[in-house]
Amino acid sequence: MARELIEDLAQKNVDTTIFECQALIATGAGDSLNLAEKQLKALLQKNKEYVPALVVYALCKFLKKQQSQGIEFLKKVAHSDFQLENAHYYEKAWLMMADAFIAQRDFNSATQELNKVLQHNKSNVKAQEYMGLIKEKEKDHYTAAQHYKVAFEMSNNKNPSVGYRLAFNYMKAQKYTDTIDIGRQILKVYPDFPQVRNELMAKARQQIRA
Repeated sequence: MARELIEDLAQKNVDTTIFECQALIATGAGDSLNLAEKQLKALLQKNKEYVPALVVYALCKFLKKQQSQGIEFLKKVAHSDFQLENAHYYEKAWLMMADAFIAQRDFNSATQELNKVLQHNKSNVKAQEYMGLIKEKEKDHYTAAQHYKVAFEMSNNKNPSVGYRLAFNYMKAQKYTDTIDIGRQILKVYPDFPQVRNELMAKARQQIRA
């Protein structure tokens, strides 16, 4: 599908280099990553501030386990003026920075990056999910559940991992009825999810009966 899109754009005289690099990176193969890196380097030699290339190059570096180099590319994006035509790439850069900060337990910096995403796109599911993760790690389960709830609703209540985190944090916040309600929604779509049934719903019912 991606290859067909690239070929279609090429026929319309659209420069498809950045899309080709993304397709190469999506394979995760070492040779493909090296080829993508070579093409991205060429793009940046033409325009060192080309945001799509900086972001995709950062992703390439992350996949090659060269995170510090990847972050340097993202910093260049962060220091540039926001360009509406590249909004998708800015969002991706901010999310990648937030992910790196969360791994370092620098939750304040991660939150700042996520607020940038939500300022430009309030319907970004991943940003809300990360906000929930931060609050969960801070043991603020009630606020974590609020963020996960927004993320779950934006995914039409069909994202099982977000739904599980939502139910888990409802449980931790002692909102047992809500835990059961979310568990039921998950099991409607994913009936083979024993952690929801046995670890959350069953324990929530025990707490209600206690």
